[in-house]
Amino acid sequence: MVLHGPAGVGKSALVAEACRQYALVPHWISLYDAARAGVEPALLRLLGESGRSRAAIVRAALGDDRAFRRALRGELARVLSGRLLVLDGVTPPVGRALLPFLRDCPGLAVLVTSRQEAGWRRTGARLLAVDPLDVRESRDLVARMATGGPWPDQDTWYGRTSWPASLVDAAQGLPALARVASLLIVNEMAPRSDPRDDESGPQWLVRLALTGCRPHQRELLRRLAERNSGAPFTLRTVELLYSLDGDLIDVRSALGGLLAMELVQRWSGAETFCLPQPVADAVRTAEHPSPVPSAKAVTGLWAARVLQGTAAVLDGRAPQEHHADPGPERRDPQELVPHLDEFLSLLTDGAHGGRQQDAIADGLAPLLAVLGDAHRLVALHRLWPILSVRRALSSLAADLGLPGQAKALYDTAKWQNPEAVHHGAALCHQSGQLTEALSMLDVLLGDDARPDDRHTAWALLVLGAVRCDQGKVAESERTLLRAAALHRASGCRRGLGWTLLHSARVCLLSGRDTEACRLLDEAEEILLSVADTRGGNWVTTERLRLALRRGEPVAAAELARQAQAQHAAAEDVRGLAWTSLYLAPAHLEQNDLRQARAALFTAERHFLKCGDDLGSAWTQHRTALLSARNEDHSASVLVSLAPAWALFGEIGCPLGTAWTELEMVARRQPTDVNLPLLASAEERFRSLGDASGLAWAATVRAVLQNLRGDGPRSAGALIASLPHDIPIPDPERLVREITRFWEVGGVLGGRTIPFHARDTVAVRHTGPWFLDVPGQTGPRCRVRVTLLDDNHAEDTTARLLLRVSPEDGHPWGASGADRPWLTVTAAPLTHASVDPASSLLLPSEQAAHGAEFTFTAHRTGTHRIRFTITLERTGTVLQQVETELDILDHDGHGGLSSPEAVTHRGR
Repeated sequence: MVLHGPAGVGKSALVAEACRQYALVPHWISLYDAARAGVEPALLRLLGESGRSRAAIVRAALGDDRAFRRALRGELARVLSGRLLVLDGVTPPVGRALLPFLRDCPGLAVLVTSRQEAGWRRTGARLLAVDPLDVRESRDLVARMATGGPWPDQDTWYGRTSWPASLVDAAQGLPALARVASLLIVNEMAPRSDPRDDESGPQWLVRLALTGCRPHQRELLRRLAERNSGAPFTLRTVELLYSLDGDLIDVRSALGGLLAMELVQRWSGAETFCLPQPVADAVRTAEHPSPVPSAKAVTGLWAARVLQGTAAVLDGRAPQEHHADPGPERRDPQELVPHLDEFLSLLTDGAHGGRQQDAIADGLAPLLAVLGDAHRLVALHRLWPILSVRRALSSLAADLGLPGQAKALYDTAKWQNPEAVHHGAALCHQSGQLTEALSMLDVLLGDDARPDDRHTAWALLVLGAVRCDQGKVAESERTLLRAAALHRASGCRRGLGWTLLHSARVCLLSGRDTEACRLLDEAEEILLSVADTRGGNWVTTERLRLALRRGEPVAAAELARQAQAQHAAAEDVRGLAWTSLYLAPAHLEQNDLRQARAALFTAERHFLKCGDDLGSAWTQHRTALLSARNEDHSASVLVSLAPAWALFGEIGCPLGTAWTELEMVARRQPTDVNLPLLASAEERFRSLGDASGLAWAATVRAVLQNLRGDGPRSAGALIASLPHDIPIPDPERLVREITRFWEVGGVLGGRTIPFHARDTVAVRHTGPWFLDVPGQTGPRCRVRVTLLDDNHAEDTTARLLLRVSPEDGHPWGASGADRPWLTVTAAPLTHASVDPASSLLLPSEQAAHGAEFTFTAHRTGTHRIRFTITLERTGTVLQQVETELDILDHDGHGGLSSPEAVTHRGR
């Protein structure tokens, strides 16, 4: 059914009221100003807002036009059957192009609102005219809005001449204008002149209302009218109308005044508004505006600028790489959600293709990918299939468990550029192909790599994640530290969030639970600040691991359920797989073997779907161990571990290979065939620097030697033979577990190596990079602030000396060329001044190598100064400290408190 009638007659309000009275919940799509090219984006938006599966439409995006439209019709039929659909503000050409896609939806009712009666014949729709109100209905409506009562019978209103009747007549039966007339009556704004010969009733009514507006309100209304669009708008839309000429006003205040006069009216939400078309027509006629840039040109310029700026916090791009003029402005991605369809509409007119539209599509693509808006991203890909759009869709396809589609959408062999390299390496990492990922990264991280390039930052992030999966803790931590510094330097908050998330994984692997908890909190805050809910979901999965490490299986199981619900809502198959894999040990801790097997079965199914070979290898490894619990330890166990062993070797995971070899040996009688495997496992643990793995390998060797009669004679002798020079997380627990394992004769005696043992790689931290690595062990650098003048008072200069003092054993402790130059910046946080603002220093206890500042307080009381220490070469922030200085009266005595280290987010 098509409801047609003049603008402002209330067609949309009529449909909304009908839905309310009949308790119907429709799918409502506004299509004001939509062109034929906007039909597919509208249908895809409809699918997305209906909660339809994203994987199906991403899979269809690879097909030709005919196959895609067939898939689109099928998805619409599945989601819309038996529903009510409202298409608001549709022109007949758009309706004729759109309705055929809905023919296959059984039981679907479609309500269309349109200003045009002609042109609907070929659609087969029923037409229903929505006419303006007659005089009696108009008067009754205005009276009830103005006074809450009926229109008076007499010809006067409250003793005055019946000028309200002339206002009602000017509204011409349009409810949108009746609201304006009612406000004029309430404010007793009697007409001072009759309508001019060249203006109609609505024009006279609006001109009368404009006399009560201030100049900046009239100017705003004029700009909104020149926008010449019936589509709803937001406060940000109003702001961008002033973005070209810099004539900024308080748009919220101006908009509030127009709302009070009913010249602008609220749409469906508190922050969504509309300009009634009769008001817009009257303003354009009454105001005789001077020429202004078209709304599409203004919107296009702002869209290019804001999308490029927002994309910078998502992928770290530099402003000079793109040509959105003027410079980009960064916005919260969530703030841009109401404008997504407006951005897409700027690309539907292919005749105006150019650099600006390329910039819009290039900035919109990562935003949609991070938001997980697959349907609009597919629409963007269909409208504007440039390289960056294909890459964003490829990344989202990988997240949805479609590795084949991800590689087909962005074939890294075809696109030879740095972005293709680190994107291809990320796809390899998500597929568990660690060796292949490393070989790809070698191209980007070679000797000729740019150390400050954003592609280098993302490549280092992938490299750190791969090293973590391999069990190479030290290398991973060094790499992630560099990645974090580069992401901070480029302002890429999303890259920094994922770097901190992987750094937390490294801390979990090395047994630093407190540091892991802190990093997870920081990562979650940063990722959610850029609307990366998928990253936030992975934080929940890592918190599940943290609960397991802390021996809290009930809390771990609850976190697993929460993570599974989050990953399922995001359709993140890989996230579901790893969460299920981590859930199995939680069930084992509660002695629920059946649920543990079910969790591993679910994990394997999801890993096969998303193509993650690393996850499949660990699932096969744990499933083999689970099947051998309390069963006969025969050769079949060795065979069942063989696929995991082969897969770990194929993908390049030495940690998994070492543990699988160790488990294979532990389950067999000592023979010349098994012992080489044990030696291989020991060598792999040694190359990883894994003291925990070496301890278990030594324990298995002792058990095998005991079977031959030449092993340790007591548990104490075994423990004494283990390495003690490398710190091991919770050594008492390790000693207890090894003792129990040895006393019963190992796996052959019925005692298995605990599942959690393979989740710890205990290493000694050595090397100069450890200064910047989160953690509580190892030599540190201390910041020392010394007051050089005892007599200090208000408006008197006092000297402060700041030194960075390395502890014994720290690489910067020895004099030589290895000591870097540091920059210290001083910022008074109270009413005082510090000179100079920044200074260079060398790490040293010597005063000559420190930085001296003069401090002048401009009032008495406690003053606070913040010092920020950075690497002079890279600008990387190493530490911030704050110190307090008490300034009393001239005859009093003050003191300097100890400096306080300040831990800031991201530091």
